[in-house]
Amino acid sequence: MAVALALLPAFLAVLLAIPATSPAGGGTWLSLSASSAAFAAMATNLFLATRPRFLEPVFHGLDRMYRIHRLLGITIVLLVLAHYVVAPNFQGLTLASGLNRLAKDLGEYAFYGLLLLATLSLVKRIPCTTFELPYGIWRQSHRLFGLVFLLVAIHQAFIKRPFDSAALLAVYLNVLAVIGIASFAIAQFRPLLRGRRYLVTGVAREPGGTLVTARPAGAGIRARPGQFAFLRFDRAGLGEAHPFTIAGAEAGPNGQLRFAIRPLGDFTRCLRDTLEVGDSMVVEGGYGRFDPARGGARQMWIAGGIGITPFLSALDSALAVPGRQIHLFHCVRSAEEAIDRERLEATARAVPDFAFTLHASAEAGRLGAAHIISVCRFDPAGAELWFCGPSAMREALVRDLVRQGKVPSHVAFERFEFR
Repeated sequence: MAVALALLPAFLAVLLAIPATSPAGGGTWLSLSASSAAFAAMATNLFLATRPRFLEPVFHGLDRMYRIHRLLGITIVLLVLAHYVVAPNFQGLTLASGLNRLAKDLGEYAFYGLLLLATLSLVKRIPCTTFELPYGIWRQSHRLFGLVFLLVAIHQAFIKRPFDSAALLAVYLNVLAVIGIASFAIAQFRPLLRGRRYLVTGVAREPGGTLVTARPAGAGIRARPGQFAFLRFDRAGLGEAHPFTIAGAEAGPNGQLRFAIRPLGDFTRCLRDTLEVGDSMVVEGGYGRFDPARGGARQMWIAGGIGITPFLSALDSALAVPGRQIHLFHCVRSAEEAIDRERLEATARAVPDFAFTLHASAEAGRLGAAHIISVCRFDPAGAELWFCGPSAMREALVRDLVRQGKVPSHVAFERFEFR
């Protein structure tokens, strides 16, 4: 449903192109249908880049919205290539003015710019090498899509076409141009519109990650357990917003937030090395639909490394439901990497329906279905599986459980891949 909804504007452009361009021939219809659909998909992608919260339930989370955003990007490139290869026949229409000729030239510039930016956006790692495009460069190049869209908007509005400005297709494309340009502007000013300023109140550099606590300088964000937020800091090297799961949130609009951040890349390593108490940060959120409190009566929680964070924030709300059974498995390389181990073990001792298992793979080997089945407080067959960690680990565990005849009733997870 979400994919169909995202493709709907492009499909409408194709339908409106039938009466507008068919009299000029099948090749012209194909070429202009492809270009119109590509333009509609570009406007849709710019709108999705504003992170509209009201669409999260439809797309089942911002992570899946970004996957569809990427799918649309690939679709746009294919449609633009089709428009470029299949030359339209305008049956004697000429570029009668300087504006027409400018529109034609801008279309050429936009075509090559789109191919370059799409390559930078879609190819995360250079093939056959270990070089990965730095996140900062990727993010800055992504912003240039707004300029490309503006060039395409001028191109489609002023190039000679076999239909006039009163045609439904022309009106529709002009409306999409306004939506796309407005969406791009909103995305650039989003930190000012949605971001909330916080002050760092604690920085703990633990083996398993950097624990950061922060209190709002004014009104704080609204976030549910299991959600994530985008963070940026007023420090050199930390100015680009990155997503991190909220590991804990105090109640109320001025409640303190807590994050557990593993140093895996340049940004997170710089954060671990330089962040200090008293630093200022901007928080935008909360986003996501990973909320075990919405789940059923029997839940297996499996966390891989820093994937423990959403479970830490969701623990109290999930246990507030009487009769719910939860068994949390935290898989780490070594026991000292565990985060909040004392709290989780204390909760397991105090709450009969909650169990906690710390699995250190350096000592016990890879976590598999056999171990889960042997120690789980309830029968895993038909229970819900809530997972946060590497996708390869999730896929292997689910396959293993299925082979053992312990098929989960539902597998809930989020993909933290935003490029």
